[in-house]
Amino acid sequence: MHMRKAFGILFVLIALTSCKKEEPTTALITVTTVDGVAVEQALVRLYPEPTAEGGTQGELIDDVEQFTNAAGQATFDFSEYYELGQAGFAVLNIEVTKDTLSAEGIIKIDPEVTNMETVIVQ
Repeated sequence: MHMRKAFGILFVLIALTSCKKEEPTTALITVTTVDGVAVEQALVRLYPEPTAEGGTQGELIDDVEQFTNAAGQATFDFSEYYELGQAGFAVLNIEVTKDTLSAEGIIKIDPEVTNMETVIVQ
């Protein structure tokens, strides 16, 4: 009888964990001036770091680009690159340009959350 209960509990636990819904994996980049003013229509590029072998650390992630909105924000969705149970994800370089202004930075992308970084252009 105890064996049936154990198998029943095990089955329920497997069923519950296998139904876990994947949460979105996104990056929200905010671009401002040194005075804290949002920069609209700045081009934000996220890209993996090249390795010495000529490849990249984030082989699965391509360069992505997007212009900021009126709030100075660009949102990138990396959900399709993440697999449930995967350990770690990616560290990406940030490159921002707007007319004569520019800035660089990095962002660590953790899975299933909104990863945020603010970049100040000068």
